[in-house]
Amino acid sequence: MEAHLRDKGDNSCWSARNPGRPVIPTRAKGAPLTDAEKASRALKAAQRKQSQKALHDAIAEFVTEQSQKIGEIARLHNVTQDHVKNLVNFHTHYKKTRAPQLMNALVHAKAKEVNADLPTGSKYTLKEVRKLVEDDPALHPHMLTRDEKNSYITDLVEYRTLKTSGSRANNIAAARDVVATTEKIKEELDGLRDRCGTYATFVIAGGHVNDQTPATWYATDNASDFWEDALNLVLDDVARKFEQWACSQGKNIVERDSLENMQKQAARLVLAGLRRVTNKTNIIMNYPNYMKAIVLSYGVILEGWPTTIPFTSPWNIHTVSDMRALRDALKAGTCAWKTMSRSELEKYKADVERRQIAGEVIGKPRKKRSDAGTSRKRKNAAGGSKENRRPSKKSREQTRASHRQPKSREIIEDSDESPSSDGDEED
Repeated sequence: MEAHLRDKGDNSCWSARNPGRPVIPTRAKGAPLTDAEKASRALKAAQRKQSQKALHDAIAEFVTEQSQKIGEIARLHNVTQDHVKNLVNFHTHYKKTRAPQLMNALVHAKAKEVNADLPTGSKYTLKEVRKLVEDDPALHPHMLTRDEKNSYITDLVEYRTLKTSGSRANNIAAARDVVATTEKIKEELDGLRDRCGTYATFVIAGGHVNDQTPATWYATDNASDFWEDALNLVLDDVARKFEQWACSQGKNIVERDSLENMQKQAARLVLAGLRRVTNKTNIIMNYPNYMKAIVLSYGVILEGWPTTIPFTSPWNIHTVSDMRALRDALKAGTCAWKTMSRSELEKYKADVERRQIAGEVIGKPRKKRSDAGTSRKRKNAAGGSKENRRPSKKSREQTRASHRQPKSREIIEDSDESPSSDGDEED
């Protein structure tokens, strides 16, 4: 069905708009259950519910004891209970990804082999597949060659890459993925708020009118007040306008990674990192005179620039592969700004001076004026008359100062003055 839609040029889902990308396969529906299978599953569900209730009761008892212990520790050390709870409950769902191990690769290969033709509900569990691997002498690490080990690991890496960056096969699967991932992001932001006291806001929307992903937003605590107080914007309106903008783009993954877009992203990332590391919001990036205007002036250096790409403005890079490599390095943080120590800065300065003495041109020299070498001193007007001469700076300042002095009134009335100067009264 998916291939049929692609042949017709269908654009109803993300995978159809990206025909060159791998698609995450959907789960196949199993055969209808028999009465015996339904009864067996109902029995297992009842047993599982009973065990879950026992676990819940045990955890509730533990939480009660923990709360009492936390209260005792807080009183003993003269701190609040919330402070102790934050220290005890420090956690994060995000873990560093480990390199693929050979055992995991063998389990993945065996699972594909034994579960390929089995219906849903009848497939081997992970524990059972691992036991099959351990009992298979052909999969013992000592029986495998280096090429075979690398092949198994490569298959596992490709599978993980597909699960991470493959396209969802339809809009329903994409919407479910968005909802699940959004909930994880919310949990992480709330945990970060509790651990570090941060504020955060994010807005998410689909990129096509056919997408079933609703535009939504999330803000920790009262972070939404910032949008209303500082920017005079309501986040509901922001999310709706963001969705309209995203749908008006109508770009697939290839169009989003066009040369122009990647140049914009790279230039923004470089400038944002420079302003962050120097704490100067009005600084601009100077690529031609980078060594003197940036490194020597501010004591910061951009490390990790790809060695195969000349150091220049992203707008001067016209190869898509080079531009993507630079953009990805900036996004991943492998190419980032760093504050230099005093010794590093002195060493860098000495190296620049040594290269200049050797005759190397550092940076882009300024263009020479067309009238270089001639006197450009302002001359008096023709005739040299005093009336036509330009007043000096000192006289101009004195004139302005005199203009700023308060003006006196023409007539000053004296309230003590008598009605008649000679003392005679009018008849």
